[in-house]
Amino acid sequence: MRTLNIVQDLISQNKLATNRPLTFRPGQIISGKVLKLFPNQMAEVQVGSQKIIAQLEVGLSVNDRHFFQVQSMDGQVQLKVMESLGLNGKQFSVENLLRQLNIPVTKENVSLLQFFLREQLPITKDTIHMAAEWLKGSESFKEGLEGIRILLTQQLPFTKDVFYSLTSILKNEPMSLLMENLLTQIKDGMPTDSSNKLSALLAELIITEKEKMSNIALIKLVKDWLSSTDHLQSKTAFQFLQNTGFISSNTSEEGMIQQALEKWINAGIVQTKGIQPLNIIPEIVENNRNGSREELILTLTKLQNLLKSEVNGGAESKALSEIQKVLSEIRSSNISPPLNERDMKALAKAIFHLLAQETDRMELPNRTAVWKQILPILSQTQQSLSKLDNMLFMDQAKMTTSLSNEEQTLINQIKNDIKIAGVQWDNSHAVKDQIKHLVHSIGLSYEHELLSGLKNREGDIVNKADTLKPLLMQLLSEEASPAIKDTAEKLLFKITGFQLLSQEVGPIQQYVFQVPLSFWEMKSDLTMQWSGRKTENGKIDPNFCRVLFYLNLNQLKETIVDLQVQNRIMNISIINERTDLRMLAAPFIPHLKENLSKINYQLSSIVFEKPKEENVNKLKAKIAVPTQTSQVNGVDFRI
Repeated sequence: MRTLNIVQDLISQNKLATNRPLTFRPGQIISGKVLKLFPNQMAEVQVGSQKIIAQLEVGLSVNDRHFFQVQSMDGQVQLKVMESLGLNGKQFSVENLLRQLNIPVTKENVSLLQFFLREQLPITKDTIHMAAEWLKGSESFKEGLEGIRILLTQQLPFTKDVFYSLTSILKNEPMSLLMENLLTQIKDGMPTDSSNKLSALLAELIITEKEKMSNIALIKLVKDWLSSTDHLQSKTAFQFLQNTGFISSNTSEEGMIQQALEKWINAGIVQTKGIQPLNIIPEIVENNRNGSREELILTLTKLQNLLKSEVNGGAESKALSEIQKVLSEIRSSNISPPLNERDMKALAKAIFHLLAQETDRMELPNRTAVWKQILPILSQTQQSLSKLDNMLFMDQAKMTTSLSNEEQTLINQIKNDIKIAGVQWDNSHAVKDQIKHLVHSIGLSYEHELLSGLKNREGDIVNKADTLKPLLMQLLSEEASPAIKDTAEKLLFKITGFQLLSQEVGPIQQYVFQVPLSFWEMKSDLTMQWSGRKTENGKIDPNFCRVLFYLNLNQLKETIVDLQVQNRIMNISIINERTDLRMLAAPFIPHLKENLSKINYQLSSIVFEKPKEENVNKLKAKIAVPTQTSQVNGVDFRI
């Protein structure tokens, strides 16, 4: 498929905004043709595809083309002739018009004005001046011109930021690639609260399914090892980490627990602010490190009293028991700070019991973020990760003969955690929820959600500020390296560009977005356009709508699906280079028809076509996403 930018073509297809009636402002310059003459120097003038009645300052002839400048709007349009187009058979002069506007006559400015005339765009002196300045800083003159066309035809604010937002989505830069670049730059820079939040969110957005699976497995193992009140379960998890190579067999458990505690205090405390018992932990560790016996007794007593008021059995009760034991030993001078590794292990395990109890009350993403902070203490090599994969995908017969009952139980629990947290691509509701989560996390609906929250006085407005767009804005307002700011600005412009294209024109609503997706080891960017009539509740009418989406897949490569619905009758076009796609899809079509009928849709047709030149001009694609090898035989996933 000859790859071009799909977003640009989604825009050029969209005729919603271009059908808006022309608006005129004093000083605006237009190109028009005189169609009819009326008394009192009134005339019918064709401007673009529209006709207007205007008063002329001088008499003109029918069928002449001219440059007109709008003089006033007092009840009617008054036009002043500036330059004739083809008058007396002579070629009109763009250069002369530039001189009249006091704009330098350069090759770029001539091309710019010719573009305005060709596209019938409204011309003013300020508009041409600003557009010429913006184009100087644009990486591509062609993309810059297209950005200006979109900006004017869709009547968006004529500002530099809007221009850069629109041109950013015309470039061949996938959103996921910008995210990866920014994450790498942030990791190499000086950490701040906002950069730490941004780094964690970017890592979550671009992680592959395979990496996510490994993280879930490791979090489960670390949590069981550090926080389990069952000694056998804790021992099994620790040995599992050693057997797979994440912890050296020569390393003492006590030393690793000490490392884990230090790592959590240095990095993970951010996620647990506001939780009373956990707020005291850094003080306890610091007092122990400094050998401050009285201070250590004081902070341990404070923690003990807090736990007594909250204890309700389970982990809190056992944590309280361990802390009381350590406190008693210190008071009786049997042990003294700084505690040795053995005594510190008992205290640290009690702290992690507590951490587990508190994080289990959190939502899954926040809980994962806390425990993920401890993972850097592990040796995550290609060999250890490969061993983990082999253990997780071991067949049941081999598990029974190779692993203990405790190890089998642990692996089955990990598999269950992975199933809950992973995206189930055969479940339409799960896919919908995943895409909605990505749209929210990126901040594509940030302003709408913020306004809605303020109107309804919702309590989670602060959480809305932890999405990608506001975090990028916060980063750009702080001290950061020029490279970080440049990449962050590009990503912010791309997000804003998609927001600008998602608009309402009368009864028609359009929504365009791009989100990063992962299919096991492969990464891609999903670009979607939804359009249709708006219902009374503000949503797109599911009875009459169009959905178009694009993916660059490992096996199918560039794939465009164009889905059109009229009165709940659905027609689907699938555009792809492969000649055997119809054969590969044939077994799934009856199942698709059946499932659509369950939700009251009738599948009328599915058309498979190779991208012809005329189709490519309408539905092009240029999102160059790096892909990796997949083991699926010919088909990437079921749609």
